[in-house]
Amino acid sequence: MPIDASDSIKQIIKDRSDLFESNFASGDAAALVRDYYVPDAMTPLVSAGDGPALIGHTAITVLFEAFMGAFEKARQVPRFISADVDLAYEVSNSYLTPSGGGEEVEYRYVATWRRCEDTWRVEADFFAPGPLV
Repeated sequence: MPIDASDSIKQIIKDRSDLFESNFASGDAAALVRDYYVPDAMTPLVSAGDGPALIGHTAITVLFEAFMGAFEKARQVPRFISADVDLAYEVSNSYLTPSGGGEEVEYRYVATWRRCEDTWRVEADFFAPGPLV
């Protein structure tokens, strides 16, 4: 049975998500990947739902460069966060604002978070367009 994350872990994940949003808005895909995902040595993995999973910072950075070309803003909205000692998972929504304006595009995602030496970071991230429920 999942264990509801403590308030301190929820706050860390919120802070990391805020940093994700800031790096996205600045257009710095390399900083977004460096600050949000586990180091390459821990094999970060991302699946955007429309192809094979991407592994490693280089491949994930290329993915987010494409997203940053199409969208100017990302807004992360956590829905459920469960955690244990060194591992957490988050089931949430992300809302992307198209470059040049327009209606937000809704994505849903599941991220597994791993406690690292300095903070918590995403180890695996699966997302797809559309509402969570």
